[in-house]
This record gives sequence, structure tokens and C-alpha cells, in this order.
Amino acid sequence: MAIFMATLKAMTHTVNIAVLKNSLSEFLGKVQAGDSILVCSRNKPVAKIIPLASLPNRSTEGFDPAVKILADLEGPVIPPEDWGILAGADSPR
Repeated sequence: MAIFMATLKAMTHTVNIAVLKNSLSEFLGKVQAGDSILVCSRNKPVAKIIPLASLPNRSTEGFDPAVKILADLEGPVIPPEDWGILAGADSPR
């Protein structure tokens, strides 16, 4: 008795914007299942919708694994009450 194993490849579906707009839930279901969607405007590709699992982890991309991030990299370094110093408001004249 032979056992056959099939591997399912993710498919790329091509769709024009109007069809995507009218059937968005259906196409997002396909993306959640691992497929990608090539979005076209007048049959010309303009975007691609892909599952998030296929995106690289941008939070650690390019960092040395030994580097530890200990603080918020997006917030201000100087507390708001000290911002006047930067504008020279508190500098001696």
C-alpha cells in the first residue's frame, strides 16, 4: 500500500479593485489561508496583499542578537519640560 503526500502551494490570485471591493471578506479569507492577492487597476498591477506571516520581523531586523533594547526608541529622549532648552529659551544672553 502506497501513501501519497501532497503539499499545497500558496496561490496568487489576481483581482481588479472593483471585484476586490465587492468581495473583500472572501479575498481576506484566502490571504489568511496563506494565499496572496495581486491587486490591479484596469488590469495593471498596483499592489500585493500577502499574509503577515511572510513578512520579516521588522522590530529586530538588522540588529545584532546581542543588542538589548532597554527603552522606547520612538518617544522623546528629553522630557517635554526641558524642550525650551533646545530652543535657547533658557540659555544665558
